[in-house]
Amino acid sequence: MLECRKTMTSRDYEDLCGKMQSLFLQSSMYKKSRSIMFYLPVNNEPDTDLIMADAFKSKRIVLLPYIKDDRIYPVFYTKDMPLKRGRYKINEPENPEFFLDRCIDVVLVPGVAFDNCGNRIGYGKGYYDKFLSMLDKKTVKVGFSFNRCIVKSIGNNEWDIPVDFLFTETGLQTKEQKT
Repeated sequence: MLECRKTMTSRDYEDLCGKMQSLFLQSSMYKKSRSIMFYLPVNNEPDTDLIMADAFKSKRIVLLPYIKDDRIYPVFYTKDMPLKRGRYKINEPENPEFFLDRCIDVVLVPGVAFDNCGNRIGYGKGYYDKFLSMLDKKTVKVGFSFNRCIVKSIGNNEWDIPVDFLFTETGLQTKEQKT
């Protein structure tokens, strides 16, 4: 799947990311949200820059993941905040201010691959699964993936946390639509 994402042309990548983000911006889950945790893409993960720009413009709380002690913590992020290269070459806020509320309205979740039941393959360290397991039950977990990275089935372990919804360049998929 990593190789599959790498083979996209920059034009295809931008086009597919734009479609995916546009669909998400039109969704009720985005329109109802007041706080959103983003990720900063690496390895050709779908971009979220258009959504983030709209979140700033509409005065939503914008959060980013920050890795400390082998865990992800949500931290506040503002448009002009300096970033530094963190663990695994992922940018994160230079001087993090931790968001202490366990209830985030929406968390955008990256992945190497997803299946139609919301299961995901990450990079193997379990950071997101640990983080997602600590959130309030009301938090909506949204996977962002290209259609080409959706597989028929992913083996699920007891500690794996599936996403509630999956957005691709062709629209929203829910577990109910695929079962």
